[in-house]
Amino acid sequence: MKPMPNVQNAFSSATFDRRDWLKATAAVLLGAPALATADEPAPAHKNLHLGVMSNVYAHLPVEQAAAKIKAEGFGCVVTDFRFADVQFDPLRPDWEAVKKIRECLDQHRIRIVGLYGYTNIVDPQPARRAQGLARTEFVLAHAKRLGCPNVSTETGTLNPQSEWVTSPENATEAGYQKCRAAVEKLVRLAEKSGTILSIEPYWQNIIDSIDRAERLFRDVDSPSFRLVMDPCNYYRKEDLPNTAPMLKEMFKRLGDKIIIAHAKDVKASATGTDLPASGRGVLDYPLFLRLLLDLDREMPLLIEHVTWQDVPRARDYVLAALKKV
Repeated sequence: MKPMPNVQNAFSSATFDRRDWLKATAAVLLGAPALATADEPAPAHKNLHLGVMSNVYAHLPVEQAAAKIKAEGFGCVVTDFRFADVQFDPLRPDWEAVKKIRECLDQHRIRIVGLYGYTNIVDPQPARRAQGLARTEFVLAHAKRLGCPNVSTETGTLNPQSEWVTSPENATEAGYQKCRAAVEKLVRLAEKSGTILSIEPYWQNIIDSIDRAERLFRDVDSPSFRLVMDPCNYYRKEDLPNTAPMLKEMFKRLGDKIIIAHAKDVKASATGTDLPASGRGVLDYPLFLRLLLDLDREMPLLIEHVTWQDVPRARDYVLAALKKV
């Protein structure tokens, strides 16, 4: 296992400027061990680093959660800093809580590769939108202190009832422009803070397709703006009989923007699609992993949409798929 980069000292340095911070992004994100389970060594595919969403273990005290994350073979997490015994609320910041969580993760050699900034950035209810954006803006502005430059969010929907349900207005030019303006504001804050905003498109949100994602990256062109690659989010029900061509197109057109990837699955449902844990859907996983490897750079791959009881099965499914690559 290669040594972890000493980013903590760099973050506390008064001379660590924005350019240094962006250069160190790779070190922060990619310091985790390569893909491995608790019982077997890492495969040769050293560019992929397997992690998990920390909220899977939110029912546990942070010490138990960190020990279990490590024991189950993970070297990195995306975190919202919430555990059974300690939580961090960006609207009521308690930096002692952050210190406790970060120290515990560090002791178990678990790297934070993403911060939870998810909110409906175009929520049609003004008070709710303002509160959600305040959280995301706080995390972006203080990402250095939180231990990772990468802050992720969805691109939102104009549906007033749910941030995960579409609206006819989403497909309009006016809807796109609302999203673009909200994203641009967050990206400018990221630039000022020396951090990174990464978006996760979804077919029921405004950025719902490869075309719209590609357009948004053209319109908001910045090294502080990147992509969470979660291919399952792009598929509509009619796309599911053959996922491979669309998967290749995603990587062809968006691959250079990817900063982090998610591992879950997709299957048809009565309302369109469901997004279960890895191995419980129809995504062409060997192809997905091959395309990640073809990027030829190190990449965190985070298991999500999984219960804590199902983590070992989902992990082993991803590892088995990797062996087919």
